[in-house]
Amino acid sequence: MATPRERALEDALLSAHEREDKRRIAQLYRDAAQLSEAAGRTEEAYFRYTQAYVYALESGSEELAGELKDKLRAEGREE
Repeated sequence: MATPRERALEDALLSAHEREDKRRIAQLYRDAAQLSEAAGRTEEAYFRYTQAYVYALESGSEELAGELKDKLRAEGREE
């Protein structure tokens, strides 16, 4: 079952998608990934980290993209 924080992130993600705010989408996916990872939902977490990475690249958020790329590489999920 989703926690209140997870539900709030989901609502924020939907809103950011509606506004096509790619920078915010990337940040929210990263936050959601961190929650998933903390809950032990590894595959879900890395799906979300990957989504965050893609949106960070699309939005030109170089610092966030670099952070996410490092995270994915450290886990063998990015070459």
